[in-house]
Amino acid sequence: MMKYAFCNEPFKDHSLDETCKILSDIGYDGIELAPFTFSEDVRKLDKAARSKIRGTAEDAGLEVVGIHWLLISPTGFHLTTEDESIRESTFEFLVSLQEFCHDVGGKVLIHGSPAQRNLDDDQNREVVEQRTLDIFRRLGDSAQKLGVIHCLEPLDAGQTNFIQTPAEGFDWVQRTNHPGFQMMLDARASFEENLEPGDELRKFHTAIHHVHLNDKNLLGPGMGDCEFEPLFQAGHDIGFEKYYSVEPFDYSPGPEVIAQKSFETIRSLHEKIFASPK
Repeated sequence: MMKYAFCNEPFKDHSLDETCKILSDIGYDGIELAPFTFSEDVRKLDKAARSKIRGTAEDAGLEVVGIHWLLISPTGFHLTTEDESIRESTFEFLVSLQEFCHDVGGKVLIHGSPAQRNLDDDQNREVVEQRTLDIFRRLGDSAQKLGVIHCLEPLDAGQTNFIQTPAEGFDWVQRTNHPGFQMMLDARASFEENLEPGDELRKFHTAIHHVHLNDKNLLGPGMGDCEFEPLFQAGHDIGFEKYYSVEPFDYSPGPEVIAQKSFETIRSLHEKIFASPK
């Protein structure tokens, strides 16, 4: 049965302790973390600080699901640039994020970072893809050693020109062919590509280890016009037992309101589809 999480970055004016208590009281099972909310560079966070993050979530009854917004801070990283030194430093930083994810108790890294993977018009795509495939395989190696999964996040054409649909993401997972490198499904990105997220989950669920619930209006499920019942039905039908995590981008209603209203939709759909209370 699916589990449900909420991302921490909308709660930027709250302590982690307060955030976890709010989410636990609402009914969420887990919390998804953005590393930049703890430090501009998480390599500066020692074991004690990481252990405290994990303990804070666990004390509130929450599981740390994993991390996302990987390359927003520090600046200067890029996955597909022609500059080899930047590509290598990006790889090394991603490995350090895998270590952070492991240390705080997370299981998945959500690798979106669209601006840090965009291709320039004059780049040779075949060459770029071969280089990127090598990086993905190396990331799979390091992730597997740490017991985490590095999940590629396909994002729509409005956000990136490189790996835009779940079908493309699945193809990359197949080509990488490594258990430590898989993918996730972002509902809003699928909606933006005129795809039904539930259908995409059914087709590619063998490689999908995480789902983001978000509406095209940048708010949570039930706060816009997008229909989420097919996605919940698909999760039920395929026996998906991983996390559906709310990732809003418009924080204007306030984090507590977004978290509460999103969970009301989650609870309603869960009870309808599973015929059991959430």
